[in-house]
Amino acid sequence: MAKELTESRRTRYTRLAMQDALVELLQNQPLGSITIKALCERADVNRSTFYAHYASIEDLLHDIEDETMAWVTAALDQLLAQPDSAGIEHVIERICQYIADNRKHLQVLMSPKADIGFQQQLLGLIYSRQTVAEQLQSAANDPVEAQMRMRFAVSGSIGLLQYWLATDLAASPESVAHTIFTMGMPASQ
Repeated sequence: MAKELTESRRTRYTRLAMQDALVELLQNQPLGSITIKALCERADVNRSTFYAHYASIEDLLHDIEDETMAWVTAALDQLLAQPDSAGIEHVIERICQYIADNRKHLQVLMSPKADIGFQQQLLGLIYSRQTVAEQLQSAANDPVEAQMRMRFAVSGSIGLLQYWLATDLAASPESVAHTIFTMGMPASQ
């Protein structure tokens, strides 16, 4: 977790430079082989600046993940508060658009080079919302089947997003969202 600092423009710029440097390094090597020295050289900051913000490289990665999860959480809360129930596909579409807009970071975050738990947490967040869970489970009479349906939808969605990012976003965010929605929702939807 990032250390608490006054969020000046300069502080934000420094943190973004270090985040970008980590993402660039992760494109070519696993997290465990990245040194603070290499990260600082790439970000053009000194070690003391790094340690003023983070305790470790893992802390920096978790900061990137936390910022992404905070955005997704806020987007879900805002969109699911809307009265129309047809908004689930729109929620997924907004998240896919966010992924497209932040592809550089998310191509790394959704790859095996980063924390695999982040990937599950990202889509688990979507399906953990009551509105989405109710729609996914509406066709299941059995609680075990409902859980299997949920697990399948989350795992399949993660796989699709990984594929989409690996193809450098060959499909549109709307197309990916529609596929996730139609494959994850019961046929009666």
